[in-house]
Amino acid sequence: MKRKQFLYKDEQKWEYGTILIEDGICLIENEEGDVLLAESLQNRPIWIQREGKWAQAGFQNKLVLTCCGEDISLSGGECIRYEKSVKRPLMALLDSLDDETFLAFLQHLHSFGLSVFDCVFSYNKEVFSDISEEQGVSFYHFSNDTAQCALQHHYSKGAAGDRFEWTASDGKRSIMYSAVQRGRK
Repeated sequence: MKRKQFLYKDEQKWEYGTILIEDGICLIENEEGDVLLAESLQNRPIWIQREGKWAQAGFQNKLVLTCCGEDISLSGGECIRYEKSVKRPLMALLDSLDDETFLAFLQHLHSFGLSVFDCVFSYNKEVFSDISEEQGVSFYHFSNDTAQCALQHHYSKGAAGDRFEWTASDGKRSIMYSAVQRGRK
């Protein structure tokens, strides 16, 4: 639980959007121009910008938000933000790391100008396979407006442990090893 609290202190966790109302349907357009149904955020906390400040809100129904005990009828154009989620395969990897490797992983990622919330592709072989293998490789790609980085996570149940190979679009490369050699789950 402390790790998730640590991760969600990151300012890059926010996705910003604008409310659109089309034919009585509430939509959200994010900064990249992608449109999603507001219903997809029904069970997630959102914040609405009111008087220049962010206030936590929730959907009362598909066209009404409740904020600070007040119902706000949506007409379109309202600015909102909501927390991005960490992709499940990446979260499984992070959960499997010891504390020292977890912190080193985040430090490496931040050195490339990225955060876990910038993960646009994740393939964790151990999440998608029913067969536990002695060794393997998982792949992750991180991207934001200013940086891109590919990560290969080589794992081995033996003495070799985990190796993380980072390559950024600007040519910067880095290799990191796990702090603790361990068996895999």
